[in-house]
Amino acid sequence: MAARGVLRTVLRNEWRLLMADRPLRIALGLFALLLVYALANGVVWMRFQERTVEVAQAGNVERALAIEQELTAIENGAEPASRFSDPRLPNVLGGARGRHTAVLDPGPLTALAVGQSDLLPYYYDVNIYTNESSFQQNGEVESPLNLMVGRFDLAFLVVYLLPLLVLALSFNVLSEEREQGTLALTLSQPVSARGVVAAKLAFRALLVVGMVLAVALVGILVTEGLGAPGRILLWCAAVVTYALFWFVLAAWVNSLRRSSAWNATVLVGAWLVLVVVLPAAVNIAAGLLHPLPSRVQMITAQREASNEAVNRRSELLARYLEDHPEMAEGVVADEPGLGALAWAATDAVNRRLEEVTAEHDARRAEQIALVRRYRFLSPALLAQDVLIDAAGTGDARFAFFQAQVRAFAERWREFFVPAILAGERMDASVLPNAPRFHLTDETSADVTRRAGVPLAVLGGLLLVVGAGAGAGLGRVRGAD
Repeated sequence: MAARGVLRTVLRNEWRLLMADRPLRIALGLFALLLVYALANGVVWMRFQERTVEVAQAGNVERALAIEQELTAIENGAEPASRFSDPRLPNVLGGARGRHTAVLDPGPLTALAVGQSDLLPYYYDVNIYTNESSFQQNGEVESPLNLMVGRFDLAFLVVYLLPLLVLALSFNVLSEEREQGTLALTLSQPVSARGVVAAKLAFRALLVVGMVLAVALVGILVTEGLGAPGRILLWCAAVVTYALFWFVLAAWVNSLRRSSAWNATVLVGAWLVLVVVLPAAVNIAAGLLHPLPSRVQMITAQREASNEAVNRRSELLARYLEDHPEMAEGVVADEPGLGALAWAATDAVNRRLEEVTAEHDARRAEQIALVRRYRFLSPALLAQDVLIDAAGTGDARFAFFQAQVRAFAERWREFFVPAILAGERMDASVLPNAPRFHLTDETSADVTRRAGVPLAVLGGLLLVVGAGAGAGLGRVRGAD
């Protein structure tokens, strides 16, 4: 009971000591302002994405309605505005004019972690001419500097700046008492150094982590993200585990019984290595060991294939029908029209592009595999993985979306290409049967399985460092 009384006294004094330290007051106030600013940035970006998705979906409805009205008017005797944009032609209806935009809604917690959502496309205009080059291009026009630096969001604040605040609050949690001569007096009471340090750090952890989670909860409420409780728990678990890792690391360094200046130097060095140097080194190594092919190569290949295909359209059409007999269905015109010949050339270009982009995709996969293999060296990389995965803004969710868009593009071609080959004319009755994109999003179980590994490793690092801190503090005596 006496020990509990001493610890309660320690906790009561902690707030007064922190508030008496002007630099720490300023640091906490600045951190609170940065939390609000980071959340505002995330909310603004999420709202922008939501508006973009709404515009794209409205565009699908408006295009379909306009085409239906024109087809109905033509059936009633009107003439098409232009023979090159005649919606009765399947290559026009299935081409750019009748395109369907496939969209990915913002992740449930995008406001907390923008992640890859400002780099990877979240909508695609799908038509019969959609090919691999369409998936290599980003539709957004963004400042290269913004893309390089990234957006200042809560995830960025947690991964990069939260450790600095933790270290500023904890680097002298024990050494200062020794330097002021109060350690011996404190430990003369029925308490241990381990208990005193744990009480002090617990108070600081509640203060710092509580601020982060409170602002995150506000963001979740504002953006109506409560529908994904599994993702919220993952996000919060990553924040708590990552913050505790830095608190416990500070306790371990304090247990070495060196000066406060030495503690600060070591902890800042650890932050530089674990948060800045190692992640940068892993990314640089991925780029050097598995460099991506030049985009110029892709563009050149597309031009060469296009020029060759124009000169060999009849031959390519015969080969296409040979490779895809299900597309012909015995109704290909004896004299193929321009639409069929053009499609044969388009398919040849697409095949060539698939060969070029296959190398790009393979190198990219190797880069991702290397980063995932060595992310376990850095708690910052582990925490960032969990935060953006839980938010629904990681590359895995975008890859899941892109795979569905590819499958949808194939269904779109299967619907329109047979009519192109047969030289058919289309009317308004075909519109209800045209493919429509419906996203099947990943489940919380999928996210948990994927994010559970880095979170478990981060928890393991916390336990290892905690064991070292506990053992070191157990050897501290008042006479030290």
